[in-house]
Amino acid sequence: MSRRSGPPRRGRALWTVLAACALSAAPAAGAAAPGDHVATRAPAQARVPVAHVDPDPDPAPVGGNVTVHILLANRGPDRTVTPFTVTVALPDNTTATGPFFPDSCLADPLGLTVTCTFPGGLNYLRTAIVNIPAQISASAPPNSKLRDGSVTVTNPDDPDAKVRTVKFAIRTV
Repeated sequence: MSRRSGPPRRGRALWTVLAACALSAAPAAGAAAPGDHVATRAPAQARVPVAHVDPDPDPAPVGGNVTVHILLANRGPDRTVTPFTVTVALPDNTTATGPFFPDSCLADPLGLTVTCTFPGGLNYLRTAIVNIPAQISASAPPNSKLRDGSVTVTNPDDPDAKVRTVKFAIRTV
């Protein structure tokens, strides 16, 4: 005959009842009894810089199309809690054409700037992608660099800087 280790069943049942009573007597989550000191949770800290910007094809034909691929990475240490915004300012002689990825991206009326909003929830060490199709003007100079493009991330969860910007250029042929 084998003997079970641990307390007898009646002992376990008693502890279960005691635990249930203690939990039912505790204030609900988020509620505090008068005079209690409520601990507040520190705000999330999630750094989401631009990890890489790649115009494809590189170089792009004058009068042709290009897609600007943007890779974002959550460098943490937490996941994003609040939404963050990515703003893409295209270089001169370049106009956003769409469709964009993600589909939350919207271009301004002239197609010079595209703004994308990401919901909270990007986990630590995870990435997000933005793809902006655009057309290069037929009057753009061939064999040159269309400068002053930029990608800006505005993230309320970033403890270091609320805004991060990376410049980019598109080469033409």
